[in-house]
Amino acid sequence: MTLAPFRRVAAGLAFLVFLHPVVVVAAEPMPLSPDLQVPLILKVLTYDRHFESKAGRELIIGVVYEPGDPDSLKSASTIIATLLRFSGKTVKRLPIRYQLVAMDQMARLVPSMGISVLYVAPGNARNLAALTRFSQANHVTTVTGVPGYVTQGVAVGIDVAQERPQILINLSSSKAEGSEFDASLLRIASVIK
Repeated sequence: MTLAPFRRVAAGLAFLVFLHPVVVVAAEPMPLSPDLQVPLILKVLTYDRHFESKAGRELIIGVVYEPGDPDSLKSASTIIATLLRFSGKTVKRLPIRYQLVAMDQMARLVPSMGISVLYVAPGNARNLAALTRFSQANHVTTVTGVPGYVTQGVAVGIDVAQERPQILINLSSSKAEGSEFDASLLRIASVIK
């Protein structure tokens, strides 16, 4: 698998980091704005050797927010608005769909809707233990724009280092969720074991 398209996306995003401020709407900051992190996350998912088998016939992304936190809902809505721009696009030939998911509805909605990826929005710090237990038990890949969530069990995150986007992979969490990321991605990512 070639990294040339990934590097072009990363280089373009690195330039745009200068143009976009850090997004801080909830307690936990996202150093990269959603319009820059979503394309990068979608590209990272293609490096999961089990992506197609986990997704099925379409990629359904659930955006999890904490219903008691208005800032969490606002962040999740921003992610949904960004995903809306990917309507009609595909990831590894699978159409992309998305769904806003309140944390207290996650256990019901994820299996019934066939959600294979959970984007963990800011405001979920208190929910991470339950969320990652659920994702690992159900083999659902977790992703986030909050770097601190990756050290707490979310599988994939996006950060900024030296003014460039940085991919974070929590290796043990990703394996527990049933993902197996290609070595070519792991070489350029910051891997947490």
